[in-house]
Amino acid sequence: MNSLWAFLASIALIRTTLYSYLPERLRLYISSRFEEWTSRFTTEETMVFKDYQSSKMNQLFQAANLYLGESLPTISIPRVTVEKTESVRNLTFSMEKNTEMVDVFENVPMKWRYFSDYSQGMHKHEIRWYELSFHKQYKGLVTKSYLPRILERADKIKEKNRVVQLHTATHDFWTPKPVIIQHPMTFETLAMNGNLKKEIVEDLDRFMNSKEYYQRIGKVWKRGYLLYGPPGTGKSSLIAAMANHLNFDIYNLNLSAVSSDLVLQNLLLSMANRSILVIEDIDCSIKLQNRESGIEQPIKYHPQNKVTLSGLLNFFDGILSCCGEGKILVATTNYKDRIDSALLRAGRMDMHIYLTYCSFSAFKQLALKYLNLSDHSLFCHIEMLLPEAKVSPAEVAGELVKTRDPEVSLKGLIKHLEEKLAADGISEVSPKHLSSPSQPSKCQVKESSISLPLESNGTNMDYVKSPGPKPGVSADKENSKTESKLTENRPGGKVDNNFNKKEFIPDQPSCHNILQVIEDMEKELLSYREAIITLEKKSCVTLNKLAKIKATI
Repeated sequence: MNSLWAFLASIALIRTTLYSYLPERLRLYISSRFEEWTSRFTTEETMVFKDYQSSKMNQLFQAANLYLGESLPTISIPRVTVEKTESVRNLTFSMEKNTEMVDVFENVPMKWRYFSDYSQGMHKHEIRWYELSFHKQYKGLVTKSYLPRILERADKIKEKNRVVQLHTATHDFWTPKPVIIQHPMTFETLAMNGNLKKEIVEDLDRFMNSKEYYQRIGKVWKRGYLLYGPPGTGKSSLIAAMANHLNFDIYNLNLSAVSSDLVLQNLLLSMANRSILVIEDIDCSIKLQNRESGIEQPIKYHPQNKVTLSGLLNFFDGILSCCGEGKILVATTNYKDRIDSALLRAGRMDMHIYLTYCSFSAFKQLALKYLNLSDHSLFCHIEMLLPEAKVSPAEVAGELVKTRDPEVSLKGLIKHLEEKLAADGISEVSPKHLSSPSQPSKCQVKESSISLPLESNGTNMDYVKSPGPKPGVSADKENSKTESKLTENRPGGKVDNNFNKKEFIPDQPSCHNILQVIEDMEKELLSYREAIITLEKKSCVTLNKLAKIKATI
């Protein structure tokens, strides 16, 4: 027994001596040759994933780190490293030095071991690596299925844990330390026309799920959006909602700060995949004076800038745009007609999104979000004021957030809208912008159908009652007119309200006259309907004035 312990101690001493005095390359060579010799006598095969390979980060090492870290909280292992940094959303788990764990893939055990050491020499640095051991017969399964699955799963984990960051360009380079964006705007909280919001979300989701489709049809997997409309209508909020929905970083590019086309190309190449490039106020950044003469005007305000329109077009869909995947370009402008048409075509700007002033639909979304209010008697007044006031959703939200009392908040908004109208010289608001009949509001009177009741054994014309006189015509005159029509069409000039059912059969001599009477009555009813609509409009105007008086009181 003593001799055995002495032998083991000698081996440990020799090993320590070799690691201490032999150069690193020699140690690695001896270790690899020893493993090659011992592999002849074992059925197990081992793969090594170093953190750096030829001075470049090994993607397989990074992927294994993420993949194994996801499983560590659910398995029993003596020691686990737990981290949380600002650049990730969730806790990060990793294996401790010289520990091992077993992962099962398709009922095949995969043994993972983690090691770390320090390099020899003047500049010491940590060397980390994973060792994956498995039975030799499953080598094909590992290389063709297991490792690709680790890479795919690691990409999903990275996307899920990544926080949205903002990159800006200074001195022709992206800033090395991006700023974490904590913008709370999402598509759920974004006040926008419901149909437009749905179209944008569906287009983004369709793009993200179309990587294989783009590859199959031979197109670069990228997408371009143009956001245009008056200032303050939510273009920046929409960009933030897009970034949060996709969990993409934002690269904010000010073209006036780019010195040349070459710098523009380098900025595109240094962008990360699955990110959003934002060019705000693109119409203020580049201008083409004369397309026919081929003279391009450089970017305004900075004479030293030499970015041209052709450079910008190549930046959008030239050969360099093929570098990378999953990139989204968003350009904003207040005046779409000032942008050269070459920038607007499909392939550069695939979807044009017009953002206008706050509509009544957007207001109701804001009221529900800020005041938890789906309906109120003051909605009618606000619906009439919004189209003329031309306020942005941000302005409306600013008024609603001042107080949590719904009544006070809505009155404050009405006052703000009326002050804006007064400043614009508008004294009266027309009800022409009310909701359509398919979407009635409290400002509208629902139209009811008027039917002529028929008795089972005939038609009793006494049941046909006029809803009211025509405008400017007395009721007596109307009744006498109707009665005279019925009288002249009956034998002996008398009114008989109990017509027999057979009198409506076309073969009867008086059928034509009866039909004529019915047509005349239908015309009268239509005229009454118009009178009701006119009265409805007048009532809305009156309600508007009463609301103003009530607000002043």
